[in-house]
Amino acid sequence: MGRMHQSGTIGSSRASRVTILLAFALAAVSCSHGVSRIETRSLPKPNPTVYLFPRPLEEVHAAAWQAFSSDHQWKEPIFGKSASTDSTARLESTLLVESSTNALSGKAVFADPANVHDLYLHSSHMPFVVSSVYRGRYGGLPLIATFHLHLADRGSNTLVSVMASNAEVLNGTKFGIGSCGPGQAWNCVKVQPTTVEEYSILRYLGRYLGVADMPAVILPAP
Repeated sequence: MGRMHQSGTIGSSRASRVTILLAFALAAVSCSHGVSRIETRSLPKPNPTVYLFPRPLEEVHAAAWQAFSSDHQWKEPIFGKSASTDSTARLESTLLVESSTNALSGKAVFADPANVHDLYLHSSHMPFVVSSVYRGRYGGLPLIATFHLHLADRGSNTLVSVMASNAEVLNGTKFGIGSCGPGQAWNCVKVQPTTVEEYSILRYLGRYLGVADMPAVILPAP
């Protein structure tokens, strides 16, 4: 009887330790920092995502390649210089540009022959601007997205459209298991493109082409 009692005590002790370990594991998994309710600010009206530039296709394509080069973006960032409200997220100052001749991340875009003159912009899944539309507890949330610039020949003009995809905002951090093991990682939340970033890219190209009459970017009311 004594042995049975001792065995039961040991089993109970082991069960308690397992319960404690499970409790710690669950607490770690549910642990998050800086996560807040996301506020979506509305625009008075959407920004244009298409613009007709008074230049032939080849000229616009060559200018766009230069405008979105790392050297030019370093001197004049597309989205200006802003600080992130998230201390864990450093904003990229330049986007990487790809074309049909050097496509990696945007390879699927250039599989379509109709996109041979297009450009693809991305930041390797890093935030590059503080969103004016999506806000958290401490202000605008860092934004991640990719952009496909489609150039269409319109005779002596070129129609450029900008399509955003894979849009996400960083809303604090959460515990997870990554390639380097367990730890805190960005809490990425999928969102809808806003037209703010798309039109900012069009205006950036317009400035490089010397187009001076493009309207200002439409932003949410203060």
